[in-house]
Amino acid sequence: MRTIFEDTALKAEMEESRSRGNERKSTLPILWLIALLFLGGVWGVYRWADSHASVTPPPPPVSLDDPKQTAEAFGKFNRFALDGNWLEAEAMLSTAAKQRLTDERKSLPESLFGKFKDYKLVGAEMTTSIDRSLTGMVREDCIFRFTNDANYTKIEERYIPLTLVIENGKLVIDNWEGVGSEEKKEESGSKAVVNK
Repeated sequence: MRTIFEDTALKAEMEESRSRGNERKSTLPILWLIALLFLGGVWGVYRWADSHASVTPPPPPVSLDDPKQTAEAFGKFNRFALDGNWLEAEAMLSTAAKQRLTDERKSLPESLFGKFKDYKLVGAEMTTSIDRSLTGMVREDCIFRFTNDANYTKIEERYIPLTLVIENGKLVIDNWEGVGSEEKKEESGSKAVVNK
């Protein structure tokens, strides 16, 4: 036979187990809700990161030792010359080069191309002749092709060395020995012969 104490203890245990079951039942939806909120938050962060552009890394420091940077600078200048975009080409000149043009009282095409300034420029390419021996300068020979023939049957080629330097954190064209410089040398040479 059972005693009252045993029944009371049994009842208390049953109630306790029921309350634990109810606690478990009420805890389960809360845990599911937390898990769903976590997944929703992760998805939201992913979508935000995916829709925003990543920060672009800063450009490498300007260097004359970097063949890629120097090739881009020479190529850009040659493209501007080829397209006849002389304002952009002059923007790539150093202060000393701009002063040289002012002193010569010539435009860039006149100084660079001399007697070929009125010819049509049909090609501007870099060569493999690169001189990095001078500190703070890179010199490269470029081939410029001209024609004054509408059929392009006669094409004149001239090698013009361009010198690149760093000025104000940019690569700029500092010097050139263009066809105009060659003409000037020929004129001074012929004047010297005439004066003798």
